[in-house]
Amino acid sequence: MVLGLIICAGVLAAVAWQRYRYPGRWEHAFSQRHADARKSWSDARSAARAWEHSKTQAELQARHDVESAETAQEERLRRLDQRIASLRSPGRGKRVQALGELALFQHVLVVQSPSRTRSIALAGMEVRFEPGQRNYSVYCTDADGHVHRAKYPHLPSSPGSDEQLFDEEQVRDFAVTIQNAVAQETVFRAHLPRQLKEAESRWEEVQADTSELDAARERLEKLRQRNGSDPRGEKVEARLAEASREWERLTGRVPPR
Repeated sequence: MVLGLIICAGVLAAVAWQRYRYPGRWEHAFSQRHADARKSWSDARSAARAWEHSKTQAELQARHDVESAETAQEERLRRLDQRIASLRSPGRGKRVQALGELALFQHVLVVQSPSRTRSIALAGMEVRFEPGQRNYSVYCTDADGHVHRAKYPHLPSSPGSDEQLFDEEQVRDFAVTIQNAVAQETVFRAHLPRQLKEAESRWEEVQADTSELDAARERLEKLRQRNGSDPRGEKVEARLAEASREWERLTGRVPPR
């Protein structure tokens, strides 16, 4: 029962579609006598649709090329913007190593305590290690002369204490790591003005260089002009118009494109 209804619905839909494609009387849509007329109209319509599809696809590709060129230039500028921003304001940079209350980053040394966290710029910093009876110390003197002492106990403050204890080599190595980071920061700061100037100049060059985008836009415009004047388009349209008139003369109805 259900299958029969489905088949009937399918047949009715096919009949309705045929009547829509070939308007007129029943015989115009279905009889063998008008098969050549239907074929003539169908072929003309198919040729016109194929031509329109070909034009549309070509223009879609050309527009895609324009959008790709725009995106590529925007991406180049975005990367340069990021580069310039990182040079103008380097921030902390990548995390290098941490030990106790000190966390070393690419451009700063962060001091962490229960009450607050503060950053000391590596530029101009002096670092030294000193042993002690109970603590190893790392002294960090910033460019303004302010000193911070980081303590690393190697003996417990009281029997049974669970405080963290540090090995001398571990603390010495960390102090050396900070000193090396300071040296690298000194080199970075020395080259910074030149690198910033180069990045800004490169941004201006990329902003001004629209050759790739201009070429893509020119190809799109030429394609549109070529498609608009292509004799093949005029030919298929003339064939479609003639087939439409023939069908109208036969049936009194104008068929859909």
